[in-house]
Amino acid sequence: MTKVAVTGNIGSGKTEFIKFISKLGFCCISSDAIISKLYNDDRTRKIILEKLKLHDHNYKKEIIKMLHNEEFNRKLKRTIYPLLYAKKKMIVQKHQSYQPVFYEIPLLYEENLFNNFNVTVFVNSDTTKRKQRVLKRGVTEDYFKLMNNKQIKENIKMNKSTFTVNNNGSILNLRLNIIKLLNKL
Repeated sequence: MTKVAVTGNIGSGKTEFIKFISKLGFCCISSDAIISKLYNDDRTRKIILEKLKLHDHNYKKEIIKMLHNEEFNRKLKRTIYPLLYAKKKMIVQKHQSYQPVFYEIPLLYEENLFNNFNVTVFVNSDTTKRKQRVLKRGVTEDYFKLMNNKQIKENIKMNKSTFTVNNNGSILNLRLNIIKLLNKL
């Protein structure tokens, strides 16, 4: 099975990439979507929050406030990652015959996961454009800065990636760039 990792910094368009590729019939596994489902499941969320010693009320805001704390970040990863990897494994087993399988991995290089994939695709977008997209989601500028600073710089990711898909224009431009990429795979 060919495994393609799709990565990019916050607001670059990874989710749009995965949505489009999924509509084309490819198997796609989104880390962000899996984590969202984990938190939306009452039982799983309760387990996660107990391990993190957080209250259910406003837990998202509490997590964001705590992201400045490296010890909390390590605890968060130790709590979430095993659940995330178990879900990914279950999904992949169902889709063994799909070629290729696309994985959305926001922290591909930060977490040294790139060796697990045959191909890596970096979704590139300039900082101003990414910031605009993230602020439209309703988060603060401080959150954008925090998350952006936790990620490796774009030029380094571009150099490490097999392919780069530029996303500084419209969704249509992104889709055209994805189609061009598919012809290279």
